Amino acid sequence: MSDSEDLELQALQRQLDDAFETTRPRPGFEDELWTRIQARRPATTRLRDAWLGLIQGIREAPAVPIGAVAVLLVVVLGVSVVTLSGVHIGGGGGGTASLSAGGQQYGPEAGRGGPPGAFGRLPSPVLSPGSPDKTADSAAQPTFTAPSTSYPGPVTLTWTGKLDLAVTSAPVFRYSEPSTNTADQFGSSLGAILLSRPAGYLGSYETTDFSVRVRGSVQSPAREPSFILLPIRALAPIDAAGGSADVAVVFLAQHSLAPTWQYTPEATTSGDQTKVLLLRQFAVTGYGYAYLVDGSGERYGLEVDLKGNTPTLATGQLPLSLDTATYPIITADEAVRSALASSPPVSASPTAPSVALTSAELVYSLVVAGDHSFYEPAILFSGSFTVDGKNYVKRVLVPAVDPSQRSS
Repeated sequence: MSDSEDLELQALQRQLDDAFETTRPRPGFEDELWTRIQARRPATTRLRDAWLGLIQGIREAPAVPIGAVAVLLVVVLGVSVVTLSGVHIGGGGGGTASLSAGGQQYGPEAGRGGPPGAFGRLPSPVLSPGSPDKTADSAAQPTFTAPSTSYPGPVTLTWTGKLDLAVTSAPVFRYSEPSTNTADQFGSSLGAILLSRPAGYLGSYETTDFSVRVRGSVQSPAREPSFILLPIRALAPIDAAGGSADVAVVFLAQHSLAPTWQYTPEATTSGDQTKVLLLRQFAVTGYGYAYLVDGSGERYGLEVDLKGNTPTLATGQLPLSLDTATYPIITADEAVRSALASSPPVSASPTAPSVALTSAELVYSLVVAGDHSFYEPAILFSGSFTVDGKNYVKRVLVPAVDPSQRSS
């Protein structure tokens, strides 16, 4: 650089200095600007500067005991790791944030995502109402059940409702069949010890207060791996601020069984006995939440039976990790055509009652398929009708995944 250029730069610097001497920012602006600059700096840089400042402060502090320094460094390191990992201390996390809109999923939303169609062609979900499977524990049957509303014969279907599907794709969820080791780990998490492996179960476990049985998937009617918890001795009543749903959730939380997936509570009471269902839901981007339905088309999830405020049974899905992949789904018109095509021609059943399907919704249905099973989207149609003075509900389940992506 020449001397003349150097002199010009010095003159320009003096002019800038003079300008800043006569034009000052508003009071507090410099502190505010410095704060903004610091906030924009990378977290690693801020951590490094804070660390260096801490070390310098320790050097300058007179006679700081070495034990206190060590404790302080451990605390700072712990807070730094939490900050950099994006974890925030305090506030509500998973679990049951509220009864009306339960927590997020330990299954679907927490699962491992794969590319679209990652699971290949999928088996199709179907309605398969039937009697409870033979492996079910007789002592673990629900406290009371509603009478069946399924019509035993054929019907002629019409569609009078409105179905609006604003989405063109939906997630499919897959789980691997659990092993006895998985069941043992679940039992250990409850503080229970393994007693035996009865036929049809992965394991039977026991604590001083209750017994637990864990089983794998059941083919028909389709049911995912589940647990059944039964008290061995009378449990103390649970004091909860709300109603029976609160009592059920508190009981589940006491044993680390409260769902972390989305749910809606539903309670049915008969005398001093109440059945609380935490109906499981799956998130579908652009649609909202879709209920999980069983082989009869009924919504289900976790169940807690109560006598007064005392739990007498808890049963539900075994917590499993789910993989997820997106699949294209059919249109609303295609779903309606498929639903109507499921009824036999009028000529084949001239005496079949005519049923108007009046509602339809996106749901999820379990398809058990060996080592890997699936929660798949489907369209559930329903309509009420009366025959010989008795009320019935007709349900039709249409697979939502596009036929090109289904094996059956």
